[in-house]
Amino acid sequence: MKVILRLIALAVVLVVAVFGDAISYIFPQTYCDVIEINWGIVIPTDGGYSLEISADSGASFNGDGTRYHVMYFDDAERISYLLGWSDEIPESYIEYSEQLLDELDINYKPDYESCVFYTQTKSDGSVILIFWDENLQEMYVVEEFF
Repeated sequence: MKVILRLIALAVVLVVAVFGDAISYIFPQTYCDVIEINWGIVIPTDGGYSLEISADSGASFNGDGTRYHVMYFDDAERISYLLGWSDEIPESYIEYSEQLLDELDINYKPDYESCVFYTQTKSDGSVILIFWDENLQEMYVVEEFF
């Protein structure tokens, strides 16, 4: 009887563990979790993090559209070493970012001259632009999905 109870308890623990992982993938806890799922970029939130601005172009059937988020981080040094930041932002990326933010009717934009920059593109043409202002400790994330 004890063996059966132990097997049932083990089965329950395994089901909860697997189900918990599935739930966290389907329903991410933070926007940084969403970035990890969509782009494979792990942004640490355990050092203090808050989502300051969140905007998107609205729901669509295919999930395409534009998203914009501004996040504040208490641990600026940790974020500063997070990605292969570029000190120079190509003018074409600034123009692209401005176009997307204007379409979302966003007034709170990065001060590009104070930011470092990272970008990634998927095979379907989807793009993420990340601007990091270490002085303000703010990360500006612009995404366009196709």
